[in-house]
Amino acid sequence: PPPIFLLFLLFLLLPPSPSPGPTPPVQHHFRRNVISTSRSRVGRMDPLAKDLEAGGDAKNSRKWEREFDVEVPNVAHQRHSFLNEKGEEVPMVSNIVVTSRYTWWNFFFLNLWDQFHEVSNIYFFFIGILQLFPAISTSQGVPDIYIPLSFILTVSGVRAAVDDIAKHKEDAERAARPFLVFCPDTARNKPSSTQKKLGPNVTVKAPSGYFYKPSGSLCVGDIVLINQNEVFPADILCLATAHKRGHCFVETASLDGETNLKIKESVAIVHENLPYRLIKDDEKDEMKRVADTYAAVSEVSNPLKNIRGKINFGAPDKDLERLNGVAALQIGDKGTEPSKLGGRNLLLRGTKLKNTAYIIGMVLYAGVDTKIRKNNEKKDGPAAPKKSAIFTKVNTMLLYMLSLQVFLCVLAAIYSGIWQTDNEGAKYLFLDNNAAGLASLRFFTWFIILSQLVPISLVVTSELAKKFQQMFMELDVKMWDDKKGPLKVNYGQISEDLGQIEYIFSDKTGTLTQNKMEFRLAFIGPEAYGSSETDISKRVKLKEELAKNPGKKVEKQKWTTTVRKFEEQMKATGEGINFPEEIKEEMQKMMWGKDSRDSPQAKLVRNYLTHMAISNTITPVADGENITYNSSSPDELALCNFGKHLGFTFLTRSGADGSGIVTLEEDRLGEKVNVSYRLQAVLPFDSVRKRVTVIYSDMDRKEVWIMCKGADSCVEPLIASSTDAKLAKNEKKMMDDINSKLLEASNYGLRTLLVSESKKPFSWWQGHRAAYLEAKDLQPDGKRTKAQVKDIRRAAYKKIELDAHMKLLGATAIEDQLQHLVPECIDDLLQGGIKVWMLTGDKRETAKNIAMACNLIEPDMIALRKPEDIKAAGAMAKFRINSAEALRENRLIEITGKWATLKTDTKALKKLYRMIDQNGDGHISREELYMILGVLKLPTDMQVLEDLKTADPNVITEKEFVDFVVGTDITMTKAIKEDIKAGTDRINSITDLDKYPVSMVVEGGGSDSALGKISEAPSSRVLNSSERESWFFKLFPCFKAEEKIPDLDKKQVETLLLKEEFFDLASRCKSVIACRCTPLQKAWIVEEMRERTGAVCLAIGDGGNDEPMIKKANVGVGIVGEEGSAAAQAADYAFGQFRFLHTLLFVHGAWSYERISVMVLYIFYKTAIAATIMFFFGFFSAFSGQQLFNVWIFLFYNAVFTALPIIVVAVLDQGLAAEHLEDIPKAYRSLLSRGQLFGTRIFFRWIMNAVVHTAIIFFTAFWALDSNGITFPNGQVHGLWLTSTTIYTIVVFMVSFRLTYEMNSITWMHHFFFWGSLAVYILVAIGLNVVIFNPDLFYVLFAMWRNPQAWLTSILAGSLPLLIDLAIRGIKIEFFPSYMDLLRERCVLREEYKAQETFKFAPRHARAQEKKHKEEVNRVKRNLDETKRTGTVSSPRGTQQEWVINTLLRWHDMTGAILDATEEAADHMILDGGQDSKNNKVA
Repeated sequence: PPPIFLLFLLFLLLPPSPSPGPTPPVQHHFRRNVISTSRSRVGRMDPLAKDLEAGGDAKNSRKWEREFDVEVPNVAHQRHSFLNEKGEEVPMVSNIVVTSRYTWWNFFFLNLWDQFHEVSNIYFFFIGILQLFPAISTSQGVPDIYIPLSFILTVSGVRAAVDDIAKHKEDAERAARPFLVFCPDTARNKPSSTQKKLGPNVTVKAPSGYFYKPSGSLCVGDIVLINQNEVFPADILCLATAHKRGHCFVETASLDGETNLKIKESVAIVHENLPYRLIKDDEKDEMKRVADTYAAVSEVSNPLKNIRGKINFGAPDKDLERLNGVAALQIGDKGTEPSKLGGRNLLLRGTKLKNTAYIIGMVLYAGVDTKIRKNNEKKDGPAAPKKSAIFTKVNTMLLYMLSLQVFLCVLAAIYSGIWQTDNEGAKYLFLDNNAAGLASLRFFTWFIILSQLVPISLVVTSELAKKFQQMFMELDVKMWDDKKGPLKVNYGQISEDLGQIEYIFSDKTGTLTQNKMEFRLAFIGPEAYGSSETDISKRVKLKEELAKNPGKKVEKQKWTTTVRKFEEQMKATGEGINFPEEIKEEMQKMMWGKDSRDSPQAKLVRNYLTHMAISNTITPVADGENITYNSSSPDELALCNFGKHLGFTFLTRSGADGSGIVTLEEDRLGEKVNVSYRLQAVLPFDSVRKRVTVIYSDMDRKEVWIMCKGADSCVEPLIASSTDAKLAKNEKKMMDDINSKLLEASNYGLRTLLVSESKKPFSWWQGHRAAYLEAKDLQPDGKRTKAQVKDIRRAAYKKIELDAHMKLLGATAIEDQLQHLVPECIDDLLQGGIKVWMLTGDKRETAKNIAMACNLIEPDMIALRKPEDIKAAGAMAKFRINSAEALRENRLIEITGKWATLKTDTKALKKLYRMIDQNGDGHISREELYMILGVLKLPTDMQVLEDLKTADPNVITEKEFVDFVVGTDITMTKAIKEDIKAGTDRINSITDLDKYPVSMVVEGGGSDSALGKISEAPSSRVLNSSERESWFFKLFPCFKAEEKIPDLDKKQVETLLLKEEFFDLASRCKSVIACRCTPLQKAWIVEEMRERTGAVCLAIGDGGNDEPMIKKANVGVGIVGEEGSAAAQAADYAFGQFRFLHTLLFVHGAWSYERISVMVLYIFYKTAIAATIMFFFGFFSAFSGQQLFNVWIFLFYNAVFTALPIIVVAVLDQGLAAEHLEDIPKAYRSLLSRGQLFGTRIFFRWIMNAVVHTAIIFFTAFWALDSNGITFPNGQVHGLWLTSTTIYTIVVFMVSFRLTYEMNSITWMHHFFFWGSLAVYILVAIGLNVVIFNPDLFYVLFAMWRNPQAWLTSILAGSLPLLIDLAIRGIKIEFFPSYMDLLRERCVLREEYKAQETFKFAPRHARAQEKKHKEEVNRVKRNLDETKRTGTVSSPRGTQQEWVINTLLRWHDMTGAILDATEEAADHMILDGGQDSKNNKVA
């Protein structure tokens, strides 16, 4: 149709593909020479080629999937070999990444293909084909249905075109972004390509040998220059950097949300053979700094014109940290051995260069081959547009309506055939003698007439409504972030899903947290400065207060009040270090005041703050008068910023160890003094040392200052005691006090470090410097492996630290800052009936602390409490019994399976042995063992432990106990199953999960983790494959053959059932914390929950590694980072802060769900009325196909007269005001309860309502306007068209007024479009009554207006259905009110609704998908049980033994952290990013 052709013309305006730039762009196909022949063409490469292919070396022994020749100009596109996973040659791809769906040439066809996936569009296309046959057509063979269908396709196509054009523009802008490429020949031949305009009068000239090339034209082998703060356009191999050591710093916030910097390394064989030029980083003039940098780059890059060689590497994959490859490169005459490449050399697309003036690199993976794109690609091709849950159900409802239509058509055909047979004698009717043939034709005639049962305007109406909803969402100031802007809606066609969210899957870093550490407490000597109040501490204290006062109730602060107070506070104070101002002033006066500056505490404070400022690896960056710090450790950054806040500002760092100088500015009560130190050595942090030590000297090299900070378990052994007994006693007391404070701080989620120091003469350092340099420069060789070298270094560093005889200086406590109002937001989400899952890559204890701070874990879920005085008589024995009881009282379920690995840990088993040993006499009596088993509710039958062979029948030695546990057959799968069983038993023992909710922690990671094992199970799609059955079997399930049980082996079945048990348990928990999750595991969890429950899931994240999860969810939400993020681009909705989710779901989600539900049901209702009224008329027209209504006026029924009011309702209606929805989270829960707004039952209720209303209107009007009586003064009677006009008027007015019942708010817009639509009807009706071409209605309307009978009939027939509905609605609200009914009543009366706390929500109906899934699982279980009956059965005694050992090991894991702390077993503790996680385990 002509309107659709306009879409083709529209897409001619699409922006063209990115300009290829100075050199021809890399296309998808090249004519390649065979590698062997290419070598012969470049003879000088033969030596390197031979080295690369030489056998014997592990670097050269594997067959690489990819290789290309390195040369300037780049010849990789001519001489390369790229193989896919099948070993087939594949072309080199361009660097253009396309996120749009359409192009100018495929839009017309592909968009039609997409739109004809809608059942309704296919249906009306078929109706148009039927209309082509005059024998059955009601339009004389003219397919008039194609007129509205073309309009609908055009509107939908324009909407898709506008959205896709925006994506095209983004792609074009990204691909046209210029980058510097090294090629002296091109730079010389095309001088215009060596300049770039920065402004109207500002031009930057490229360094010598470089030219500007668009990002989209970059190809593999191009040597590129990336400047500081630039984003990498492809996956780049780092060849050289501005730093002398060849390292650079990269920010990966756009990928993983981490704002701390990552260190990458250059390829040593290239970097070492290029000249080094120092670049000053303190230059204030930006243009001069760029000029100096480019001058240095020109000199450094000059030798690269002679680079040649070959690079072999693996095929592109999804692993962001891995690169396997070999580079055999030489520059000029400087030959080198092949060098192995690793992930440390790869700079990923989308990351940003920071704190490094420049890097020179080579493009390795381009475009769709980059790792971030590989993580986002879909195996089955481009992902189809998401469809909301309501419109997924609409397709099924269309099938129901189609079935009803077929049924009515069959009735009409049968009635028509019977009537014709009965009236064969009426010759004047000229009836066909073939009654059966005529009945068959009538079937298709009525199929066309009753096509109104399927609403043609539904799709276009919903798209228009959602477009307006999207506009209002983006204008909502409540979701505006001052730094990151407003909410951005990337895909608004799923807005109603926001009101049906049952599961939220959230990332942690950058989503719930800011990934910024905030300094909280400074322990300096015997004093503590700061505040330990955290989100966790507030909740713990509140719970303790409620426990002491059971009758006390806490008034929950309203969300709107909380937000208002927070915004007022932010305006007053702004963001900064949350350190009490009065304490800061007190510390500064003590340090620099005349009366206190010489006190011992003042000296300790000054040393402490100096330590905070410069004892790190941070490099300060001057930005005008401001100084910013970039660091790979957020902990170090927080400590350095704290020093700056207290007046100790780290200004500069220059040079390397031994010659480097750092400058510190001390603010001495307004007087600023610069102090400089010489950096002598850095003993770095690693996962084993868990500490960093920095050694400085004064400028005159008279004294050295050793500064050490790290985990208390690793720093405390380095602290030397004084020889003086009195001093040693005081030092021990100070250490005990700090340990106690650190334990309490860690319980409140703070990350703690011990700080120690020592000052020695410079001669001391001279005696150790040689050993330090020797250890530092030690490299792996044929005699020593890499691991051995690391051990030697650690030993040398530890000897230096021990010889320093350090003294305790203090400790630090910092908090991983949550985003603003995250705990309050999550608390409301949970109250709203939404279950929140936190999926993070962090360690278990870190994740638990953040979860507790975020209200995902309640403090009273953990029953274990440490005794006040662990050393008091009998305290330890009592604690052990209490901890055993706590194991079965906890409401925090942990699924880790780690007990399977603990049973081989002899240290852990010995500690477990000591835990069971109640009297501490060094051995366990059987009475002690069975007493603990009894407390743990374990079987104490002697048969259970009969394999425990002991020399003494009454005593169990440590060795006997350890040997017994090690010999128990506990696999990881069995351990996970026991964890799940224990959790299921615990949750079954709780009668009221609303009052006593349960949370779960599950550990992910590799294949040996709990999630790793569970994810090995077959996909749920194996069970739900029949879900995608044809519509025929959905309508007629009786014809469906019996389904076969999936063909799985025994191991697959067991893992499948294990997975089902896990997800069944998880779905009953109010929150789940999955730690150490990989990006694919996150996506897998989301997909599994969608497949097995059919629930609407929302995923929210901020990094590129969250993209798979976001795309798998029904609704994807991205947090916009400071520099944007890949997650925000891939998400359906993107905003700046997590707390905006509160407004998005509770306000816009609730509104959209209610509006779209009413819109869909109402459109079905009004179309059903139009169709069924025609059917009822068929009884009076022998189902001949005679139309009741005039074709022209009937054409406007859906398109004009009843179209606009429902759009206004779908855009502006408010069930409750935004303030009430945000303050009462349970209002959202009421939307989820039993699916009371939309569902199959509600749908059929509306259809039955339409049928009843139609019957009342038609028969009342038809009989009231009986044509047998004379009703006009001139003797005329009511004819067909006067009767039909009266009925049509009644229908239009009644349908319009029926919509007012669904209006919860009325504005002037409602009035305008409501009365305006009725006015338009009257005007159009008058027009059609006076035009000559429409004789059927000529002056009929005026005759109806003159007839009192018509007026009375209209009032009676139109008001009866409305009065009946009003009565039913009143009875329902009065006697069977819903939660929303009660809320609306109270909100209208402006009363505080107290009943919301006691209202009992009806349980949600199980979905068909959920029932189907459970049935399939039960079938698999029954099949497995039958297999077991015929096979071998495990020994019950063996199962009980595994249960006993499992429970003992779980008990050990829960209590081990406290026992470590109290028994000073520091060697068993594990550091978590600078924090002692042993303390975290106390919770």
